Amino acid sequence: MKYVSTRGGAPPTTFVDALLTGSPLDGGAYVPERVPTIDFKKILNSSYETLCVEILSVFCANGEEFTKETLREIAHEACKTFADDAIAPVKTLGRRGARGWVHACELHRGPTLSAEDASMQMAVRMMDRALKLRGKRGNVMCSTTGEEGGAFARVAAEMKNMDAWIVYPGDDGDVTEPQEREMTCHVEDHVHPVKVSECPDGMSDVDAVVIDVLNDEAFRLANGMVSANSANVARVLCFVPLFFHAYGQVRAKREEWGRPVVFSIPSSTFALEYAGHLARLMGLPITVVAACNANGAAHRAISLGELYKTDMVHTSSSALDVVVAENMWRSLYYATGSNPLILSELQDDFDEDGEVELPPKMTSELNAVFKSAVVSDELMYSTIQREERMGYLPCPQTAIAIAALELVEDIAEDVPCVALAVSHPSKFPTVIRRAVPQLSNGASHPTVDGMKGLFHRRRTCSLEELERSLRRDISAVTSLRSPAPVKIERVLLARDEYEKIYMTTVIKRKRWRGFDSPLFTIACAVAVAAWAAVTTPETNRQTGSARAAARAAAKARRAAAKASGEKARALARTQRQAARDAAKLAKIQAESARESARPRVYARDRRAARPPNEHFAHQPHRNIYA
Repeated sequence: MKYVSTRGGAPPTTFVDALLTGSPLDGGAYVPERVPTIDFKKILNSSYETLCVEILSVFCANGEEFTKETLREIAHEACKTFADDAIAPVKTLGRRGARGWVHACELHRGPTLSAEDASMQMAVRMMDRALKLRGKRGNVMCSTTGEEGGAFARVAAEMKNMDAWIVYPGDDGDVTEPQEREMTCHVEDHVHPVKVSECPDGMSDVDAVVIDVLNDEAFRLANGMVSANSANVARVLCFVPLFFHAYGQVRAKREEWGRPVVFSIPSSTFALEYAGHLARLMGLPITVVAACNANGAAHRAISLGELYKTDMVHTSSSALDVVVAENMWRSLYYATGSNPLILSELQDDFDEDGEVELPPKMTSELNAVFKSAVVSDELMYSTIQREERMGYLPCPQTAIAIAALELVEDIAEDVPCVALAVSHPSKFPTVIRRAVPQLSNGASHPTVDGMKGLFHRRRTCSLEELERSLRRDISAVTSLRSPAPVKIERVLLARDEYEKIYMTTVIKRKRWRGFDSPLFTIACAVAVAAWAAVTTPETNRQTGSARAAARAAAKARRAAAKASGEKARALARTQRQAARDAAKLAKIQAESARESARPRVYARDRRAARPPNEHFAHQPHRNIYA
């Protein structure tokens, strides 16, 4: 199995090279060159550990560095860290509105009570095993708002061939206290949490710096830099077995195998949704609902056929506060028929303009797999309250997944729905207390309670200092480690080179060897264009012009809204800075006032002459003032 870039600008590579480089040099993302179908009915009754081996071996086993036996060892080690042998048990919640039976697949049975455990425990062990086989060491970096970072720190603490760098925004409320402790309460000296202050746009600011560091090719090679975010293809592949595992529990009877199931996924970077897409391409009959909060990144692409950047809205489901769903491009790659030339042009337009409209065919291909809905904070809170009254307490993200199922209309009533419960509610005590005040402890958990009172061990810096600090500290740590850092060079192809590779692939796929002629291709393109011009009705042309005018007007409105938002944010920053300066001045004045009012029982003015000591008045030989 080879891995190709969604933008086509990198040559096909092996799984291990894709694993240890993270992302290609052309700015795309690695995806499997082909997605094979499997006879899932043969493995549905298997344990989760066996599912991991059977499914991931299709993508990862190459007979050299990763064999099926290697994957079995890694899966066994990963599954031992979970509290439940079922790994992801499915609970039945009952009927919700016009929906059929609604279930919750609990992905928070891992060591950090997060769905990220299922992916991180496998992917990071793969990285460590690959580094060990090559006799090298790596600096693995993860930028996070909490969930990914805690899961990464937990498994990286056990690894011997890497240094783990976890970068997260602080002082903005996006990272809860339990989430931060999962990242910072490790005593291992190769786990390096970095708390970043002064981040106006939260995670977006941190991501921009981390991406710049990882894209510096000279720095990456010198220090063996690897990404542990969902941009790494291993991270999303390790989510795929979850869908087969949950499907086998919902459709438990053999005669029901092959019938559809709907999965509702709390949507952030689109990693779980893309994993569900892969499972569907492998033959699993599922539909995926992208449940978004007010930021609605995935909803815009699926329901509106548009991708554009907006200002981030800080919500009570902070783990889903994402403006651009980066893994959406992976699903769009398959929606183009695995055509990197089309996707590269779309992504270039998006990078340049901050927005792009998807072709109708791509939108229809997405809609065949995905549904979407946007859930407000108010609906999320009411869903938590309702589910708690009915005997199940979800976290904020899970509540959004449950609520989205009631907003999506075109789901048959007899199709079972599964909401992915991605976190334990005890990790979000503030939101849970606000939704259900009678739960004074916000649904406690022994893992969270056990972290209270532990010391934080972390680096701190401002956003302005982050890049310089990372480069300095990573280089310093690398110089102290052995063996040498891993070095895998990335190659960037010219456009004519990857066009040739793509056309060769298409020819092999379709076996149209007799038509490998540029003149034939040009003639076909001219003929299609002429046919379209003749057969397109005038009304369609007018409609197209109207759509173009509407898009231009919408673009102008977004530009005006963006300018207005930037002005408002600048004013808010100025006001916050003025308030901080006023508070600092008030603090200084208060300290000065307290100092002036302090009783001088034992103090004296050092500037004045030393007063005489009456105790020595009758002992002249002890008079120190003589």
